[in-house]
Amino acid sequence: MLEAEIQLRVPQRWITEFPRRFGISIKILGRKPAGKKGVRDLVEITGPQSSLEAALKALESEPWVKSYDLDFVEQGKLVGEVLTPRCLVCATLADSDCYLMSADTRGDGTISWRVMTRDRDEVKKLVARLRRVKCEVELSKLTPIDDREVLTGRQEEIIMMAFERGYFDTPRRAKLKDLSRITGVSQATLSEILRKGQKRIVVDFMRARKKGV
Repeated sequence: MLEAEIQLRVPQRWITEFPRRFGISIKILGRKPAGKKGVRDLVEITGPQSSLEAALKALESEPWVKSYDLDFVEQGKLVGEVLTPRCLVCATLADSDCYLMSADTRGDGTISWRVMTRDRDEVKKLVARLRRVKCEVELSKLTPIDDREVLTGRQEEIIMMAFERGYFDTPRRAKLKDLSRITGVSQATLSEILRKGQKRIVVDFMRARKKGV
């Protein structure tokens, strides 16, 4: 199993335009399809409070956003969901044998993807396909995954609770703030636990698939 970091600049979308426009940072904590023509992103947006308020207002008229549900979890931080139309970049990733674990947007509009895959050729194929849909792409890191990264019992309980309450459903039946209130864990910590859990699940799934289980 390998973990790759890919830097890319995609055709104009709110997620690349807003950091430049408002001086904010956008981190994609999770992504899943929403029907045949949509993508649902769990995002964390940070920056000056006034800039975040301006960005929220701008989302109302943003053509690439179908709907959103964002809340201030603290001063200078928004967390929630944003529903956008399906794009060629998302479709390219979905059709590959690479799994997106996280995506961060930088101030210059560049997106940093962290993906997992079984071998180097799959990463090379993904990079080539992204370039064919007019993305600027750079593979910045490719490293083996440490088998010692395992979940604690408490983390497994939280992930199972999130699953049972519909956090991973589409549409989502439980929000991050709901799970935070139930568990007494901060949303930032909870988000990291869920992300680590998703990574572990994908690792196990891909290893089983490779063995033909």
